[in-house]
Amino acid sequence: MHDQEYVRGKRYLFGWKWIWRSLIIKRQNTFTILMMTGLGYAFTVLFPISIQIIVDTAVKGHDLYRLLSVSTLALSVIFIEAAISNQRQKLVISLGTFLERRISRLMFSHLMRARIDNIYISSGETINHFQQSTKIHEFVTHHLPHVLFDGGGAVVAIILALCYDAVVGMLLISTIPFIIIITGKQLDELSDATDGYYNSIGNRQTLISEATTGLRTIKSLSLETMMIKKWKSATNIFIYKMIYVYDLSRKFIIRSQIASRLLTIFVLSVGCWRVFNGNLSVGELIAILLISERISGPILASSDLYNSFQSANVVVHQIATFMNQPRDRNNRTKSYFNNRIISISNVSLTYPGSSSAAIHNISVTFPETGLVAIVGRNGSGKSTLIKILLGLQLGYEGDVKIGGNDIKECSQRLLRLQFGVVDQDTVLFSGTIRENITSGRNISPADIYDALDFVGAHEFVRALPNDLDSEIGENGNRLSGGQRQRLSIARAIVRKPPIALFDEPTAFLDAEAAVALEKRLKGWAQNRLVILVTHHLAAARMADRILVFDAGCLVGDGHHEHLIKTTPEYASLWSNYTRDNA
Repeated sequence: MHDQEYVRGKRYLFGWKWIWRSLIIKRQNTFTILMMTGLGYAFTVLFPISIQIIVDTAVKGHDLYRLLSVSTLALSVIFIEAAISNQRQKLVISLGTFLERRISRLMFSHLMRARIDNIYISSGETINHFQQSTKIHEFVTHHLPHVLFDGGGAVVAIILALCYDAVVGMLLISTIPFIIIITGKQLDELSDATDGYYNSIGNRQTLISEATTGLRTIKSLSLETMMIKKWKSATNIFIYKMIYVYDLSRKFIIRSQIASRLLTIFVLSVGCWRVFNGNLSVGELIAILLISERISGPILASSDLYNSFQSANVVVHQIATFMNQPRDRNNRTKSYFNNRIISISNVSLTYPGSSSAAIHNISVTFPETGLVAIVGRNGSGKSTLIKILLGLQLGYEGDVKIGGNDIKECSQRLLRLQFGVVDQDTVLFSGTIRENITSGRNISPADIYDALDFVGAHEFVRALPNDLDSEIGENGNRLSGGQRQRLSIARAIVRKPPIALFDEPTAFLDAEAAVALEKRLKGWAQNRLVILVTHHLAAARMADRILVFDAGCLVGDGHHEHLIKTTPEYASLWSNYTRDNA
């Protein structure tokens, strides 16, 4: 995993060298494959020799015992060679399975550890990377071994041909430069075409992903016509790129076939001339023709290998680019927190491409326990601060410490284990209610029901056919918005975290349910720090402390009554809130 490779001027953690080193891990399998290949080459030599002896014996018309013996040997060679090839292929498949599992694990682990601050990860492109990674497996364990095995057999065949007749052998050797010319002529053109074809597949995957996840919005806004036009455009580009690649491949295959047929004709013509002059027997000529097929076979297979390599090479480069995205820090030396006091000093952050700061010169200290509300207009920097606390946004200036530890120096995953989080965008996963709430942890049913009761979700869960084991569909699409939000809150509550971050946790709840839940959060905050980002100022009023944000700045800090008198921005928010809810 630490192997690094330079591709197009950049350093990558993934590449062909990583793939070959992965295969070396299974060196015993690799060695066995090589041994069986060498044994197969021995039988490659025996078969044409046996045929030559059979034909020459038959032509001379005597020694029936010898004819039967050699015929039996030829039949044995056929079955033994098939058995060796079968066993070798099993080992190759095993090796390919190992490689596929290793690549997929590496990619998914990287996806889970990838930093997401200021980095856009396209779902369509990512899906395409995972789907197309099978092309590496196909090339390494199917096309490449076949050509290598056949190529080695071709070398043995050329040596055997030279032993039969030097003239015919030299003719076979002289064809190699022409084969190289045919193979290399379209290399650059097909490489560029395959790259464009791969990208067109990724664009279609992105569009499918957007259309599927946003189908409700598309129908609500009557955007079907627009999306169909975009799909037609993406499909037209995809088909054009595909036809171009296939056309180049077709030309290459035709040239390879012509070269193979010409080789057979040349060998037959020269061989007949040598037989006529008495330099070869009929059996030897037939043996040489069989040998020439061993040489022409790799020529035909090289077209498939060539196409497979170009596809695999593009995939390797694309995955290398994907793997080169920054990862979360995993420094285990900073994994222990003496306390949970959060200290923020002179923190500022400006998003790339923006002329104004999302937050500017923020300094504040959060206690270990209590309910702290953060309020402000949209775009005032509230959610940005939450992202910074979670280590999801590390491009800030200033210092953020928890228990005296700088969060930039902490393991990001261990940092986030300190938090229970409810985001304003409720996300659940396909599976059961139990799986979504426990998130793979060993949590007792009693604790799960306590969390469900806390958020007022126990009644609708009990009413489901399979209770906690009821399937909720992709992103909880079988539930209402309020039910999904309650489950996401329960998921945070059941962990009993020392710090809880709630970003608009009651947005999908009715007013009565929201007030009831916010009161419970107030009591829950006696033993932990709860940071509540909300536009619901009645909930903020219950907080032990209120932070007021405006245009990225912290403009107020205190209790409700104090802020009404001292902070105009909060007074304005409260006035608008009470008027709207009057």
